[in-house]
Amino acid sequence: MMKKIFLATIVSLIFLAPVKATHFMGGEITWECIKSGPTAGMYIFRLKLYRDCNGTTIVGAQTITVYNHPSVFSISVNLIPGSPSDISPDCDALNSPPPPAGITYPIDCINGSSGNPIQGAVEEHIFESNPVNLPGIPPAGGWHFTWASCCRNGAITNGFANLGFTLRAIMYSYTVSGVSQNTSPCFDSSPIFYEEPKTIICIGYPFSYSHNASDSELDSLVYSWGEPLDGGAYNPAAPVTLPFSAPYSVTSPFPGNPILNPATGEVSYFSMTSGNFVTCIKVEAFKCGQLVAEIYREIQVILLACLPMAGGTPNTKPIVNPPFAGGTSYSTTVFAGDLVQFNISGTDNDIYSNGSAQDLTLEVSGGQFSSNFINDTLCANPPCATFDNGAGVVPPFSAPTTVNGVFEWQTNCSHIASNSGCNTTSNL
Repeated sequence: MMKKIFLATIVSLIFLAPVKATHFMGGEITWECIKSGPTAGMYIFRLKLYRDCNGTTIVGAQTITVYNHPSVFSISVNLIPGSPSDISPDCDALNSPPPPAGITYPIDCINGSSGNPIQGAVEEHIFESNPVNLPGIPPAGGWHFTWASCCRNGAITNGFANLGFTLRAIMYSYTVSGVSQNTSPCFDSSPIFYEEPKTIICIGYPFSYSHNASDSELDSLVYSWGEPLDGGAYNPAAPVTLPFSAPYSVTSPFPGNPILNPATGEVSYFSMTSGNFVTCIKVEAFKCGQLVAEIYREIQVILLACLPMAGGTPNTKPIVNPPFAGGTSYSTTVFAGDLVQFNISGTDNDIYSNGSAQDLTLEVSGGQFSSNFINDTLCANPPCATFDNGAGVVPPFSAPTTVNGVFEWQTNCSHIASNSGCNTTSNL
């Protein structure tokens, strides 16, 4: 069917493929603590919104509402240059099999805005604030940051159809030697997500993906399922949650017995049921054992009843050889200072009806990667990890039948040492 995609992070390999909905599909609110320059000690807030290309148009600056802060009640965020962007999955419209009912090729925002919703066509809007000063100490319940709107997709399978939509994030207080720290100047950035919200796949296949949260201060991160919220009035002490329709629930929001790993964030499942499913992930950040932030990310999982490929071979997932432990494991343990090198290879022998081989595309994401995947100084904590196809071509890159990539990372003690201010100087 569509072009095969598989992803690699620093310590694990994840299979991923795209999303869908009408109106708002999801998003998240995060913040960055500015550590240098004339605005050092202030925050930049970011709002990401994912919308169906056939859904509600997002126009102009947006407002993040602030709760429980004594003097800051709202934060204005503006669309960044280059946004919005079409992050719809690529597909070979000429050679792909007939799409399921209600879907036409290509899957992109041009086609998806023509009047018929296209499952998988999604647009990302990124908004940023100017540097913001947040003086004070968050109360026990934290400072809450929210954005709300209407409405959700009317075709959602697990509840919430046409109901409201609220994103939220929470900043908590932090204590050093019994003294609560003032957030002006700032000392902590929230976790951010390095994986795009692409979770669309044909039913009948085992599948796994990760939101790939990363924290620049090396705070410990814990994943759990979150409650989707309704729009309208927000109560920090008791947000209005939305009930899932049976048989779905907060901890099982879509079919296929989804399993969430609380340490890595990997979600794994095997579904034979198609539909559009709302999911919400909560990521908690702990600094020296203290909860300092909660970030909620909402996206939709789209499961399609794909049609068989006429005249081609059955559509199967790529075969990927684990890179560690003699080709048996996706994880390994190293000592700070070790050079980490490994290859990732994916193979798929499926062919189109015209006899040509299907392409595999390799993408990578992670907080330690170089921003251009080449220069090992272009990340928050150098030396950075680099990645290419072995001939200098950086991801994403594609090849028919087999695609290969080379990971390299020179580790050192800075990768486990965190100046967290609590007498903790090492980490894992």
